[in-house]
Amino acid sequence: MIDPQTQAELRAKFNPDGSDLRKMQLRMLEMLKFSDKICKENNIEYWIDSGTLLGAARHGGFIPWDDDVDICMTTKNLRKFEKIMRKCHSDEFVIQNHKTDKGYFGFWSVLRDLKSEYIQDDGLHERRGYKGLQIDIFPVETKINYFLFKVSKTLQYRLIDRRLRSNKKANVTMGFIFLKYILYPFFKLLSLGINHEYYTMSYGCSFATKRYLKNIYPLKHLQFEGTKLYAPCNVNSYLKDIYGNWEEIPSINNI
Repeated sequence: MIDPQTQAELRAKFNPDGSDLRKMQLRMLEMLKFSDKICKENNIEYWIDSGTLLGAARHGGFIPWDDDVDICMTTKNLRKFEKIMRKCHSDEFVIQNHKTDKGYFGFWSVLRDLKSEYIQDDGLHERRGYKGLQIDIFPVETKINYFLFKVSKTLQYRLIDRRLRSNKKANVTMGFIFLKYILYPFFKLLSLGINHEYYTMSYGCSFATKRYLKNIYPLKHLQFEGTKLYAPCNVNSYLKDIYGNWEEIPSINNI
C-alpha cells in the first residue's frame, strides 16, 4: 500500500471528491457490492482482478485514474451468475452478453448500470443496447491452448473489431456467431486433454496471462474502498505475474 500522502496527492489530481470520475467510481463500487451480494447468496466464487485488484492492493480501492472494474470467475460460475441475473429483473443493473443484447459482440459478460451511459465514438460501443458503467466479468479456464488463444484473438480482430471500427454499420453478426458457437467450441474440444495448473481467460477474451491456481485458492477478503471483496490468496505473486513490479506507480506523464 502506498503512503497516505502520495495517495492523497494522486486523489487530488485525478479523482477528487465530487469529480465526474469519482462519481463514476462510487457508482461502480455500488455495482461491485451488488455483484458480491449475488455471488455470496448463490455460492458463486469470484475475485477482483487486473487493475481493480492492483488498486485494492496498492491504493486500498480504485486506482485514482481508473474508470472500469474487472472480476474473474470460472466459466461454470459465470453461467450461473448470468442465469440468476436474467431472473432477478433488477431496475439498476443488467447482465450484458449477446443473448441479452444483440449489439454486444464481446466474448465475456458485462454487468451494466442502467442509470448511466458512456459516451464513446466507437463502432463496438455504438452498436450496444446497454451503454452504462460496467463491470467486466471474465471467464477463466484451465483447458486453454495458448496457440489457439492467439488464433482466436486474431480472428476476432479481423471479423469483428477491425470491421466495426472502420465501418460502424458493418454486419458482424455472422462472424460473431461463427466464432462463439462453432469455432471456439471446436477449440475447446481440441483442448480437452489440457489441464493446466493455472487459469487463462476463455477463447475470445482479452489476455492470455497465466493466473496460477496456487495463488488464487483459497480466496481471501481484501479491502476495497472500505468494502471487503474476494481476492486471490497470494496477491503479490498474482499481480507480479500480470504486471511485474506492480507496486511502482507509473510516471504521471505516462498516465
